[in-house]
Amino acid sequence: MKPSPSSRFAPANASGYSAAWRNVQGDFVDSPQPSVRRADELLGEIMSKRGYPVSDFEQRPVDLSLDHPVVVQNHRAAHDIALRDARGEASTEDLRRAMIDYRALFDDRVSDPNATTQAKAS
Repeated sequence: MKPSPSSRFAPANASGYSAAWRNVQGDFVDSPQPSVRRADELLGEIMSKRGYPVSDFEQRPVDLSLDHPVVVQNHRAAHDIALRDARGEASTEDLRRAMIDYRALFDDRVSDPNATTQAKAS
C-alpha cells in the first residue's frame, strides 16, 4: 500500500481516532508511561491506515518527510523517547515532550485542516 499523505480519514474514523487520542492525553497525568506507549501504538496504527510501513520504523519517517518534513523530527524524537522509556531511561519531562511531539504528528495525520480554517473564520 502506498502512503496517502494528502487524503483525510472519513469523519467517523477521524472522530474515533480523536476520541482515542483524548483518552491517551487524559490518562497522561496519572499514568505517563502507559500513555506514551499507547500514543506510540495509536500513531503506528494511524500511519498504517495511511499506508506507511509500520514494521520498518526507519522507512516511515523517510516516506513521511516527502510531504511533511517538519513533522518527521517530532515523530523520530517521540519514538526515541518511547524506546528509552521501555528501557527505563526516560524522565517524566521526556515523556511530556514525547506527548507534545506525538500530538503534532496526530494533528498532522488526523485533523481536518478545514476545521482549523473554519474555526478561525468564526
